Amino acid sequence: MTVTSPHHEESTNHAVLTSWYAETAMGQRLSNQFSLLLSQVLEQVFGYQMLVTGADTGIDFRQMVKTQRVFRLTSKMQRDLASNGTIGTASELPFASDSIDALILCHTLNTSPLPHSVLRECQRVLVPNGHLFIMSFSPYSLWGLSNWTRNLLSRRRRHIRAIGSRQLRDWLSLLDFSYAEPSYLASMTPRRHGRASRFVNRVDKWLVRRNSPTGNAYLIHARKRMANYLDMPTASVSRPRLIAMPLGKPRGGVPVPRQTRKADASVFRRPQ
Repeated sequence: MTVTSPHHEESTNHAVLTSWYAETAMGQRLSNQFSLLLSQVLEQVFGYQMLVTGADTGIDFRQMVKTQRVFRLTSKMQRDLASNGTIGTASELPFASDSIDALILCHTLNTSPLPHSVLRECQRVLVPNGHLFIMSFSPYSLWGLSNWTRNLLSRRRRHIRAIGSRQLRDWLSLLDFSYAEPSYLASMTPRRHGRASRFVNRVDKWLVRRNSPTGNAYLIHARKRMANYLDMPTASVSRPRLIAMPLGKPRGGVPVPRQTRKADASVFRRPQ
């Protein structure tokens, strides 16, 4: 499949994040933790087609999913993705409505200039009750603080935006998605050698088990609700005709007043 060329900004941000995941210690830690978490949650996902968008985080999704086909949305065709690779942009997905069983956004909302359009496209292409997995950077973390400072001081700003989990859940609610609580990952920057490295690793594992919101990134699992499909008007159902039943005639008689006025009571007195 081939569509119009993606946004240049989105393609550049994907290349920056791909290099960051491959070359930095924090990127490798985050890739390992995302891989471990996704291997657990993807055990519940079955279907025919799954789509992966965004940066290359070094995770081999084809080894952990149970869908029959895995598509990868890229800015340019790659050799290892020549069979199921799709050139396009996340804000205009080249797939039919209600055709994707699962969709994974690898920092797609952080790199796209149109994050709201990306979520609307996800809602369109997912099948009813389909799965949506969103990987995103958190602004309330060390990475978010350093990224904000770098953009503030640098003349050439980077357009990789961190999105808060609360804001993202509000967007999902507006699009009629149900979602679970976010899972926060990689709170501490890893060290290379010495006791400090072992101490930082233990603290980071403890924070991940506690699901501390200090994580540099998080994963949200959402599902497309079926309420809109269940509320669709159905065909009219024929009702049985009612049978008319005769009612009995009221008996004749003189109505008896409930109360008698004092003025009329003298008429019924006996003469003395």
